Amino acid sequence: MGMLAEAIRARRQQRQRWDGGQLSEQERESEVLVGTIGFVAGADHCIAFNEADLVDIERRDVPIRGIRFTALTADRLRMARSRGASYASCTLDEVQANVALDPGLDIVVRVLDAEIDEASARALARFRPAAIAPAPQFPLSLRDAVNLHRLGMLTGVPLAILCPIDVSASDLEIMRDAGLGCMLLSRGATADDVAAVKQHIIGLPPRPAE
Repeated sequence: MGMLAEAIRARRQQRQRWDGGQLSEQERESEVLVGTIGFVAGADHCIAFNEADLVDIERRDVPIRGIRFTALTADRLRMARSRGASYASCTLDEVQANVALDPGLDIVVRVLDAEIDEASARALARFRPAAIAPAPQFPLSLRDAVNLHRLGMLTGVPLAILCPIDVSASDLEIMRDAGLGCMLLSRGATADDVAAVKQHIIGLPPRPAE
């Protein structure tokens, strides 16, 4: 388990401590990791979409950093490690199967449609990705909301979703309840935007009883 997966798990455990009354409101963190494209102060993780992003993130020494790939081979896996990446983001067609199973780097698998069949969802989970990243449209439609819940339940894997900077509290609640483990704000987010989203997540109502 790499740094991204460990951080997601730690936040989920922190949520359980909060639900159990073991944490004060002042001690509570956002139960979802909030990330940005390129470096933004206050982000829990940052991802590079290009070389300029990567250089900026390296210069800032961000602990949890990712790289978005269009093809992830063994050579590029080694490159990602050499650049200090904690995780890589790619689609099913962009990552070699042996690379996906490498324990040294977390993989976030982007799926183009959350409405995938049950067998495919369960098979994907067997490759132990740190997160699965569907691409819903915002504001969320009821179909997307149902598909996100279904994907989270079938895989048991945290969801990682690219969100608009002004994502609504209602959409955040739906995604959290579906299993959102980390999110990525669209390019252009500021430190104030990151702080505002974290506060929105902290202020969400309790999860419904199972």
